[in-house]
Amino acid sequence: MIQLNAVTDTPRIFGMPRLLLDDADLYLPRGRYALLSRTPELHRALIDVLTGLRPPRRGMVHHTGQVSWPIGRQGFIRGRATGLRMIEFVCRIYGMETGPGVEFVADLLTDPDYLFRSMEHWPLFVRQEFSFALGLLPAFDIYVIEGAIPFEPCRFTRLWLGLFEERLVGRALILSTYRQNQMTDYCIKGLVYERNGFRVDADLDRCIRRFPARQSRSESADQGGEGIIEDYAGGQFGV
Repeated sequence: MIQLNAVTDTPRIFGMPRLLLDDADLYLPRGRYALLSRTPELHRALIDVLTGLRPPRRGMVHHTGQVSWPIGRQGFIRGRATGLRMIEFVCRIYGMETGPGVEFVADLLTDPDYLFRSMEHWPLFVRQEFSFALGLLPAFDIYVIEGAIPFEPCRFTRLWLGLFEERLVGRALILSTYRQNQMTDYCIKGLVYERNGFRVDADLDRCIRRFPARQSRSESADQGGEGIIEDYAGGQFGV
């Protein structure tokens, strides 16, 4: 469950301050929601608030259960650290054993040898696979996915989708994607952002017709926030 109480937020978006949320309230029980709006370029900032990655200027955001970081956001897959060090970092945060964690991720990747190399030298497909594989490592109560779920016809996609569907049983999902078929496949309701607040709409098809999916500027440019997991961990776990 995610609950917002009188949340006001004015982050800088594309270099300019913007009123994102204005005294917004939200009660989001367990379910599967597609995040929809006429301004998908704001979804990144909205997800930052919903996940607790960035505190709002005013108000409270409360979670029941463990919320994922924005799975699929590419910004943190960079820098001099190796993939192994990143897995160790995530396992330490979530109280998991490193050995099984490394085996889990390595079994998913097309070429696990990249885990021993610095992430700054990885090709794009390795960064994408690693980002999604790492997101399935902890057992979250609420999964938040930003961008397209893997869809290319390959071994990684088949394995990842099978595990993802297992993880979703009895858990919640917030999906922000420009791929309409993925919304209808994985979501039941719309989480609509309009007039500086949120509302839940049970008629997902109507929401999709009203808010046609399109790529945001950040998705088109494949931009990402630096240090996403480190920032998330710092905010949630004080490391």
